[in-house]
Amino acid sequence: MRRRALLSSLAATTAALAGCASSGDGTGTTVDDPQTTRPVTSTSAGDVPSGEPEAYASIVELETGPRTYAFAPTRQRTDDEVEVALWFDRTATADHPARLRGWLENRGDYANPVDVEWIPAVGRVHGRQPSGYDHGARLHFAPTGNNDLAETVPEVVRDESGYWRVEDLGPWMTETEPMEAGERVELEYVLVGEPGMDGRPTGTYEFRGRDGDARVAVWDTTSPGPDAASRFDGRSVPALAEDATVQWFHDAAESTEVFVQPASERVELDARVAFEVVNHSHESVGCGHWNLHKLVDGEWFHVAPMGHTSDCRQLAPGSRESWALRAFNGDAVPCEVSGGGCRDGLTRGYLGGGEYAVVAGYGHPEDQSAALVELVGDPVTITPTEDATVEVDGDTAVVVTGRYGDGERPPDASFTLTRVVDADERVIAERVMGDGGFARAGSGLRNALAAATDDVERVVVRTDEHAVDGALGYDADTRRFTFRGQAYEVTRGEPEE
Repeated sequence: MRRRALLSSLAATTAALAGCASSGDGTGTTVDDPQTTRPVTSTSAGDVPSGEPEAYASIVELETGPRTYAFAPTRQRTDDEVEVALWFDRTATADHPARLRGWLENRGDYANPVDVEWIPAVGRVHGRQPSGYDHGARLHFAPTGNNDLAETVPEVVRDESGYWRVEDLGPWMTETEPMEAGERVELEYVLVGEPGMDGRPTGTYEFRGRDGDARVAVWDTTSPGPDAASRFDGRSVPALAEDATVQWFHDAAESTEVFVQPASERVELDARVAFEVVNHSHESVGCGHWNLHKLVDGEWFHVAPMGHTSDCRQLAPGSRESWALRAFNGDAVPCEVSGGGCRDGLTRGYLGGGEYAVVAGYGHPEDQSAALVELVGDPVTITPTEDATVEVDGDTAVVVTGRYGDGERPPDASFTLTRVVDADERVIAERVMGDGGFARAGSGLRNALAAATDDVERVVVRTDEHAVDGALGYDADTRRFTFRGQAYEVTRGEPEE
């Protein structure tokens, strides 16, 4: 508290000597800050904010230029039981920069020498854009005279571009602050640019600490949408689902606030395609699970993944999330696994050439966001599983899998596939060969269709009960579908001789 009082006293004394003191409106004392020559409002020492941030991210739209700031997270907790709350309480105008206020509190049961220098946006006040944006651009949390942890208060000025910047880079903050158990101190910063910084580059500025990171996302308020054109511009596609709306990347405009942007919209198999979902809205969006669909003759087919975790993932304002599709025409090369799935997205084998939709469950105001991508390659080849043997007798093929006769649960079972004239349902090779849909219960249809060559009219598959249920449905004894122009019927059991 004494440090903030000393800084405020020095500022007021200097202003008085300069003849710049002026009366306020009764809510505080308004003086001309000698370092900025612009009006600021000072509060008395010990006036620690008692409020709480309203959301994970705090957002302001600047009046000094077409920029939006989103700061997150507004609450942090370090490993040594220090809690921080920080949020915007005013935006940038011609009179002052955007300001953040909050507090830092020792939540431990004992006195604690707090390592301020390692706390992002508190002691780590210099933020840089990561590689891939404007790596030379930096933003800074410059402390004001109302910051209890400030050693010095830097001078900030509004430059010819209209944005506020700092004149020097400190150091400004104390490295360590001894605090009693339960003690709380006031934080107040203005968010300003680098000395000599040209304008205010958009992108994400990271403030990296020891126990976590903070960030400030900056985007064009008037044009939050993607800045890249789409090769599918003007393309009309059928709805993915009757009960969900979708914001397509190729339909996105400058005003679109949430969208999925692909690194490429056309690649040759085998390939990796990166996608990024961007949230330039003022609210968190979700639930954000990713899905892959294929468009075949004007109809969408869900390809992967087989299922999702039950968690509802949220994307905060200003946040971006990366996701990648590793697509293979044949067997997939294994991915680096994390949390039960591929670390950076989805790895999927047996994808044929065609148009696909990568869909993220983040949308505003739509339910989801999606992007089209064309995979160039051969049609998928239907092959039996490694444990299957095939014997052909006349126009009948018999497939026996390793599950049949293994003496383990579930019990043995069989089904028969025959050619028929017509069927209403349609299946595609990507689902037959993949890790979802029919394949999840033992690849029963995969083995049957692999054996259904031109001279075979009937295929008997001997496997187990799960595989049979997967091929027909758990409550059905028969099923009809078309595959590559041929209609089939699947019947539980084997034909009577």
